Amino acid sequence: MRLKIAAVSSTNLDPHSAVTHSMSFRADSQMCQPILTLKALLDFDKGPHPWKNLVEPIAPRSRSRHLGERYQVLDFADGPVTYVENDSRPQVLLCHDFKGNYLNDRYINGVQGEEHWVDYRFYNWAAIDIFCYFSHYFVTVPTLQWLNCAHRNGVKVIGTLIVEQKNVQLLRDILQSEEFMHQVVEALVKVSKVCQFHGWLLNIECGLESGKVGMLRDFVQLLTERCHAEIPGSQVIWYDAIAKNGRVEWQNELNSANDTFFLACDGIFLNYAWNRQKLERTENYIRNYCPERRLDVFVGIDVFGRSQKAQMDTNAPLEQVMNFQFSVALFAPGWTFESLEESSRRDQLEPDDRNVMFLQMNDRFWNRLWRHLYVRGPVQLPFYSSFCLGSGKFYNRLGKTQSDEGWFNLAKQNFQPTIPYTPPLEYKTRNDPLSHWTHHFDGALDGGSCLKLRNEERDKRLFACDFPCDDDLIVCYAHRRSNPVTVDLALVLKAYCGRRHECLRIVCANADCHVGERSNEMRAIPLDKEQSLQLLKLGATSQLPLADTINGWDIRYYYLSAEQLPVGIRIVDIGIKLHKEPDAHRNDYALLGAIHLQAGIPVHREHLLQRTVLIFDRPE
Repeated sequence: MRLKIAAVSSTNLDPHSAVTHSMSFRADSQMCQPILTLKALLDFDKGPHPWKNLVEPIAPRSRSRHLGERYQVLDFADGPVTYVENDSRPQVLLCHDFKGNYLNDRYINGVQGEEHWVDYRFYNWAAIDIFCYFSHYFVTVPTLQWLNCAHRNGVKVIGTLIVEQKNVQLLRDILQSEEFMHQVVEALVKVSKVCQFHGWLLNIECGLESGKVGMLRDFVQLLTERCHAEIPGSQVIWYDAIAKNGRVEWQNELNSANDTFFLACDGIFLNYAWNRQKLERTENYIRNYCPERRLDVFVGIDVFGRSQKAQMDTNAPLEQVMNFQFSVALFAPGWTFESLEESSRRDQLEPDDRNVMFLQMNDRFWNRLWRHLYVRGPVQLPFYSSFCLGSGKFYNRLGKTQSDEGWFNLAKQNFQPTIPYTPPLEYKTRNDPLSHWTHHFDGALDGGSCLKLRNEERDKRLFACDFPCDDDLIVCYAHRRSNPVTVDLALVLKAYCGRRHECLRIVCANADCHVGERSNEMRAIPLDKEQSLQLLKLGATSQLPLADTINGWDIRYYYLSAEQLPVGIRIVDIGIKLHKEPDAHRNDYALLGAIHLQAGIPVHREHLLQRTVLIFDRPE
């Protein structure tokens, strides 16, 4: 993959010199590492692989929704909430190449220290279908941190097999005979299966004797077939470099020069130097030869801007790709962090300010893309998120500090919201009163961060989701307010009746909260402490304590009863709304520490006198 060598910093690890990178990723039980040689690959099954049992399963997600221009705002007007099947719309592959990788993310238990907590974190998972962990090592095994971070947010992960010209002998060795080729395929399948990721990006970027190209094609097909047989949902994707004549000739389109590899696997990652004419030719090829495989074409966009206008204008090439209804491969989105490093060093910024600079740059970047993308959200109960990004200046549990040392561990990232945060137009400082709805690193319920809200305009979407109401719902959230007298934070749920295309706005706030006069709006009744404890007696469990407050965080519980609802009502959105009294200070804010939803206990609902009976009271 003709990658951004010039953008790789001096901290890159070189396979020929780095002592931390052994011949196999398993050599150090506290680290995840790449596989550097064929021998190490073939000997993989001899190792203990101590972290294989630490990989979390992929969380299920909802069907896809396209939220359009108003993706941030919850709308409660009647009308259909439209879902599309996930395999019927363009896919998004995120190819993560960050300074060569295997950095802070390689540590199985994370890394501690003030110098480590501000690093690249990806958290806009709702629009991502496949996460590819990329490096220039022979076999790139995704690290445990990235595996669990992606899986927790419902995203499948693939590794990378790369052979570049300097290592061309590796490819010749793989193809030395059919028997040996089969051994290599089985070893790659074993690595993927043991480490619980879902396939491979194949990046063959070296020339090959023309007589061997057929065997290379057989290798691709066999690996694809064996991955499918052993790993449900796996994918093998081919990078557009070597052509069927055996020469490295990037086509930047799908055509007869590279289709032999495309037809042998699950998809092709087109190189970045495409233009409209090349997209049109790709469309003609698809229409004429394999119309059912349009979405298997991943058009590459290098966020660093190689061969396309990108960086903060990545939305422009993305829009072109989406107009053709191809899938997209976004390469190196860590540009939003790397591009700031030189100025941060020059200005000698403190970690807090470097963190805010990155978050604001990253959020501006993804906000420019979001209207083009489909999103998926949580669907499985119980559901919990403390919004932790996977790093912090301290580590909290239920609001109490367990460690005051900085840390970085992406495996501790919680399920992230469906939409990007909306940063100010210009970078100020971390104390800028204009900043609103962002990650907050000076306080947390669980982990190292929470959400901070200043702006009281409209209901803001947190999650596009799909939770059933048939068995009732227990809803709770933890929050903290700068001034409890003048500020309140409400959780807002959108209940939807698919049969009637009607919705209900459910406001979970304090007991004095006033809701509007619309017929499709109601206030949920917060349970008092006695009724909250009654939940425990009735067998309910929660990741939040059944209490009014803990370590300075207020906790609210609501029991939403479906006893008068028609069958099939679902919660399709979760939002938040900040309310300020007229005498509130403009700098007043609220922190959202966590939310938790779980199925209710309908057989015992009559014991909960403060339950909220949900009603769609409009006639059919």
